[in-house]
Amino acid sequence: MAIRARAGARVKECSGEFEVQNFAVTCATTKTVSENKQDCREIVSGPILVAKQYAFGIVVAWSVKPDGTVEESKNLGVHVKRLDDNPEECSISLEMTVLNRLKNCNMFLHDGTYHGISSQKARGWSRSFDMPDSRRHDGVKGLPLSEVFDHQAGWLHSGSLRVLAKLSVVVSFDTAVVASSEASGQQEVCESLQGLLQSGNMADVVLKVGNEVIQAHSIILAARSPVFERMFSCPMKEKQEKEVHIKDLEAIPVKALVRYLYTGVVDQAALDSDELAVNLLEAAHRYEVPGLVERCVQMIVGRFKVETVAERLEMADLIGSKYFKAQCLEFIQAHLAEVQATDAYSRLVERRPALLRDIIEVMAPPAKKQRRLKGAASR
Repeated sequence: MAIRARAGARVKECSGEFEVQNFAVTCATTKTVSENKQDCREIVSGPILVAKQYAFGIVVAWSVKPDGTVEESKNLGVHVKRLDDNPEECSISLEMTVLNRLKNCNMFLHDGTYHGISSQKARGWSRSFDMPDSRRHDGVKGLPLSEVFDHQAGWLHSGSLRVLAKLSVVVSFDTAVVASSEASGQQEVCESLQGLLQSGNMADVVLKVGNEVIQAHSIILAARSPVFERMFSCPMKEKQEKEVHIKDLEAIPVKALVRYLYTGVVDQAALDSDELAVNLLEAAHRYEVPGLVERCVQMIVGRFKVETVAERLEMADLIGSKYFKAQCLEFIQAHLAEVQATDAYSRLVERRPALLRDIIEVMAPPAKKQRRLKGAASR
């Protein structure tokens, strides 16, 4: 449903870039099928567009032939997908840009009308999803995959496709009064707890990370983390001394973890680089905070690199995240030769040789599975 922005509506803008490395290889090897579109494949960034409680990812999609090969005559698809699990609908207007390395050749897409969008729904220029208002998009008009793959056309940057997105986000106007009141109340609670954390007023425990000291409230930590709950409810050293010494973690991710426990807000500064995001993921996993684990994983998955993906696979296996592990294996499948040439892969072979079986299986499924796939394809 199209919605006009009402005077006085609170609008928040956010923007981000999704870079799909080795795009031609990614298209040829990606198996992720678009929802309700068996002839489309897609790759999704992490939640790189965040406006208050709403999080969106950038999606790049393309068509495939019945045999699974890329349909180069069909247009490239780009859109955004809402990734948070907030039940409340919000409304967005959208700008997207497919970057071209040649001067003044970018593909600019704009939809200035506000459209309602709920969790896991999408909006943009792609045939890989059904438009809620019954309109159909056939992708980015005038940009078939054959042109994207053409090096002379300028759409690939050292083999990578780069897509920008800018969102203007407001709450749904059908429930504007109630949603605004609830959001305002939630915001007040978050701000109050943030203030309590910053002031240290009535703090009864300190977290020591190297030379850093973080004053906190044991009841809040215990309410949000099962690890802290066990620590403060049993006759452990930390309960008696009111000090928690945190080893093998840096201060930045621990501070971001504590802030999340108080407010439910992820400190974007702690996700600015892969190293920081990985450190925060380690902290979230150690203290059993699944919501933060999920946010970190989504961010890391959207920024895979050949040089470090083997390390990410080790971590995915360590924390037991099937989604994280599957995404690592899919990326390795698409860039196997390059990954095998890295130091990280050599270390994986030495430390976690059992993971080689997973890599081999994703490259060459067991014979029984191959027979099932062939049988399904022939039907």
